[in-house]
Amino acid sequence: MGQDTSKPRIGALLTIATSVLVSAAFLGGQASARDGDALAVGVQALPDSLEPMREWSNVGIRTIPSVAETLIAIDYANDHRLVPGLAESWQRIDGTTLEFVLREGVTCHNGEALTAEDVAFTFGPERFSGEDAPGRAIGSVFLSNIEPPEVIDAYRVRISSKVPDPLLEHRMANYMGEIICKDAYEAAGSWDEWSRAIVGTGPYQVSAFQPGDFIRLERFDGYWGETPPASSVTFREVPEVATRIAGLFSGEFDIVTNIPVDNHGEFDGRAGVEVVGGGINNILLLLYDTVDTPLSDPRIRQAMNLAIDRELIVETLFQGRTEVPPGMQMREFGDMYLDDWPKPAYDPERARQLLAEAGYDGTPINYKMVSASFYPQELNVTRAIVDMWEDVGLNVDLMLVENWSQVTENVDNRMVVNGSATAVYPDPVSQLWRKYGPTDRTQKDDWWTNAQFNELGGLLQASTDLEERRETFRKMLGIAEQDPPGTVLHVFPSFYGKRADLDWTPYSVHFMDFGAGNLRLD
Repeated sequence: MGQDTSKPRIGALLTIATSVLVSAAFLGGQASARDGDALAVGVQALPDSLEPMREWSNVGIRTIPSVAETLIAIDYANDHRLVPGLAESWQRIDGTTLEFVLREGVTCHNGEALTAEDVAFTFGPERFSGEDAPGRAIGSVFLSNIEPPEVIDAYRVRISSKVPDPLLEHRMANYMGEIICKDAYEAAGSWDEWSRAIVGTGPYQVSAFQPGDFIRLERFDGYWGETPPASSVTFREVPEVATRIAGLFSGEFDIVTNIPVDNHGEFDGRAGVEVVGGGINNILLLLYDTVDTPLSDPRIRQAMNLAIDRELIVETLFQGRTEVPPGMQMREFGDMYLDDWPKPAYDPERARQLLAEAGYDGTPINYKMVSASFYPQELNVTRAIVDMWEDVGLNVDLMLVENWSQVTENVDNRMVVNGSATAVYPDPVSQLWRKYGPTDRTQKDDWWTNAQFNELGGLLQASTDLEERRETFRKMLGIAEQDPPGTVLHVFPSFYGKRADLDWTPYSVHFMDFGAGNLRLD
């Protein structure tokens, strides 16, 4: 076959992109007035738990930070600056230690005063640092380098890293750094009970939680900061896009999440509603199982990556409202962003050559996906990728399953899955190294490993020299190209439908902030 420069199956992909719009009759009339100062949010999915060290997910990040806060806060509206949170100040004691001075007068949702003992307990052996601690497995993905905190007095505490960590402040400001209240944890009786109704110090407290149905947060009148505007926020699980939009238009919801670009036209000319949002600090990707599968040969994985026309996917399925990143990196990385690193190449002819060199014999490649799409346009993107792979000669078996456990439980038939990688803080340690390093699923569940990558990751995590870190990051991106653990697809596009009179701004993160600084109801 000669050089193939055409777009693969453009007609089919465009057909996918032109989804059936929700009918006006179904959507109903103009939205009704908001019910006082209570907010209702229609979401595509809810977390299974409210404990951050049990729930590492996009949907968990959406809600949990409203309940439990961090020592250092992030000003998302102003370049993600680090600002005082539960700690009124902090300082570096040495290369491994931060000392925090806590705010006095901060009250937990159970009425107890927050002290340094709560901070120590949050990261201590009962919840996190002990060998059998229930939060250890997930929490260590972000905090494996920290020692149990040292209490200096009631309002001073020190947190140290095992080796020098230039990102320690960012770790304490982000997901898994939320401070919980010791007495409430111990009173809960079990990890399961605690996980359904965590107690923190945030502007909202957990009122009710029915997994798969709704989460209701109520305003915490004892909040140390500015009083939150909403009396309550209810997150209702509504998997179907059409039903979420109908709920917004009828007045059932004030905000709805995950509005595909194909449905944006439904908002045109309709008074009182609008679409807001854009790309966030998350990259959609594929993950490959390289252990004892046809994908063990890196040439086959390279071919799979070269066969994907990501720009066509962005152009057709997302109408250009997102972008293909240059490898696993975000512009928010600042000085660590490698602006000369290229976007993934699209070269189907080279893909065919690599498959021939690898002696690929048509062995089926299983691509497992949860049938209820979790990511924007997930099923359509998945089908487009399968078409592109089949165009270069790969035999792909798309397997739709009901839940994530069915994706991972049978290691003999898992080969390709969808995933994402959030830059939890603005550095490649929080994205490339976290996602593909030895503490996350990729290596812990035996999908892929690379000794040189791991060695470089250790250096990236500990070095304080900018140029050394940049060069290390460059080498790690190169390894991810030559021995691919997966591949990046596109930046996560996060669009919301909302009441036009609701003064609320989405951030470039999954967290939906309904605090006084980001929400006005008058």
